Amino acid sequence: MQNPFNPSFGIQPTVLLNRSEILQKLVASIKDLNTPYRTTLIYGTRGVGKTVFMNEVGKQISQDDNWLVLHLIIGNNMIGRLVDLLYQKAATPLQKLLDQISGVQFSIGGISFDHSSSRVQSTTNYQILLEKMLKILKEHQQNVLVMIDEAQDVPGMVELASVYQVLISEGLPISIIMTGLPKNVQELQNNHVLTFLLRSGRVNLSPLNFFDIRAQYQYELTKRDPNIKPEVVRRVAQLVDGYAYAFQLMGYLLWQSPGKRITNQTVDQILPQYQAQLSRNAYSKMMEELSPVDQQFVIAAARADQYPVSVAYLGKKLKRNPGYIGVYRRRLIDSQIIAPAGYGHLKFALPLFKKFVIEDGQYLIEN
Repeated sequence: MQNPFNPSFGIQPTVLLNRSEILQKLVASIKDLNTPYRTTLIYGTRGVGKTVFMNEVGKQISQDDNWLVLHLIIGNNMIGRLVDLLYQKAATPLQKLLDQISGVQFSIGGISFDHSSSRVQSTTNYQILLEKMLKILKEHQQNVLVMIDEAQDVPGMVELASVYQVLISEGLPISIIMTGLPKNVQELQNNHVLTFLLRSGRVNLSPLNFFDIRAQYQYELTKRDPNIKPEVVRRVAQLVDGYAYAFQLMGYLLWQSPGKRITNQTVDQILPQYQAQLSRNAYSKMMEELSPVDQQFVIAAARADQYPVSVAYLGKKLKRNPGYIGVYRRRLIDSQIIAPAGYGHLKFALPLFKKFVIEDGQYLIEN
């Protein structure tokens, strides 16, 4: 029997936990071109399920014959590549109409330009071409959704966003949905060219629901071990702690474990590998991306004698006033590293993250 869980980044898993309510609302909002979600940012920390969620949105919208869904890779010449993708994605009758655009010759493999005439080489010319294509699509009740994974503040993205604003102002049928890490989303919004993103729809993927995790594990793992006990399922659901990547990883390791039964002993045996893969594949990179002050905050919280840790303790430990601590508290909550845990207290939002910080020697600092 094939393992239904897949912890590999960038691959759509077979088993998905249901985020149907937010998914359906977002799909409806994107298709309504008069809502802020015409431009959507899906943000969250690594492994929270941003790409999987975006792909599900694209899959549902693509089922509508009036929508073309394009996956655009971040990088250089994004406008030119968007033009190429748009032509390739269009149905044959529309391609024939697009072929008639003056000054451009399309080929079966994409768009071939007459470089000798330099007609279509600059961003401006690509913009003009894109406008003409979208006008034709509009006449035929076709809309375009552009999907961009891990959006970053790079020249190609800035150029695309600048042109996108013009297309929107002209009433052309194009929408964009992007995923991004909280840090990269902040940088995008701070770019003076991209301030319109502040008015876009934002989707912050919250942790997965414990009861949904437990129910899905019970359903899937019973196929592997029909006699698995509810207390074992409950324990592994708790160890996932709402983290989407951990849900796939834990399920994968349990399914691959030797023997016919899945017991608490099985869980004990895979825990070191579970923690090692969380640390190597997600947590180390998360820590590297934090500022030095953010790292000090995280380390102090991990090493506190009492847990959840009080904000007052962190202020005393780091020798900072409440206002200063509040700034970094908010930054780390936005980055989904920590979460509120009652009045004046914080906890880590990721499974075994406290253990990771304490046991990984490179993050230990002297008192």
